[in-house]
Amino acid sequence: MNAKEFIDSLFKGYEETPALADFKEELLTNMNAKIENFIRKGMDMDTAFAKASAELGDVSSLADEMSLKKRKEVFEEVYMDIKMYMPAKRVAGYVVFGTLVLWGITSALIALFSGKNVDFLSGKSLARFFGAMMPFLTAAVVGFTWLGVTQETASMNPVSKKRGTWYAIAAGLIFFGLLSMLITYFKMKPVKSIIGEIIPFILPGIGILTFLILTEKDRLKPWAKNFRDKTVAREMAMWNDPAVAVRFGLFSGAIWMFAIGIFVLLGFLIGFKFSWLIFIFATAFQLLVQGVMSKRSNS
Repeated sequence: MNAKEFIDSLFKGYEETPALADFKEELLTNMNAKIENFIRKGMDMDTAFAKASAELGDVSSLADEMSLKKRKEVFEEVYMDIKMYMPAKRVAGYVVFGTLVLWGITSALIALFSGKNVDFLSGKSLARFFGAMMPFLTAAVVGFTWLGVTQETASMNPVSKKRGTWYAIAAGLIFFGLLSMLITYFKMKPVKSIIGEIIPFILPGIGILTFLILTEKDRLKPWAKNFRDKTVAREMAMWNDPAVAVRFGLFSGAIWMFAIGIFVLLGFLIGFKFSWLIFIFATAFQLLVQGVMSKRSNS
């Protein structure tokens, strides 16, 4: 029996889904790595295989009565490197799309500096700049989106490859539409032409993305769900405390009364064109107060 046959035997009786196939491939890679490691330490092939399969077999026996999802968690707990494992193909994908970004930026700069006596801030030059990078950056956005949503992380399970494709399409349509609007704008086209870019690209992309988000299942892993639920329960208990709510209300009222006063004062002194910035600082200060109160309540 070779490593692949052994891995297949651990999941005998389970439906061969794409998710299971990917996980089995990860286990196979991990087991082969262990076998190679044992061989480098001086073991022969048969001994190395027996030791590696024994370790996986011990884990499998603990999960005989568990679902596939729970079995996967048990494997990941024993082989922590599997959880963060990224196949070479996925790494290559990130490299390729990163290269496309650099290629697009380089092409855009070449287009921007081409010609004699070029006005870099003219609409024509900027339209040429964004037009040169559009195909490269759009492809990169599509690729990075697909790789990102289908990538398992320490706290999140990946979406299916089919669903990831729809996420990528939505992101590509929205990004392509936004760049098209910029190019149309810098070409000094009529406003209706600029708005027209929304219909074929941005609106369908937003529609697809909205549908995906509203129908998305909770992809958090059990430990992350537990952490989230505990955090929410703790925050709700804190803000349901009348004393805490009153203190926060008083602080908030004082902050915004002070901010409005400063806004009016600065408006008359330096003009209302800049005085509205005080509201940004007021919001930041209120968030800081909220964070301090939350930290004190949890300690």
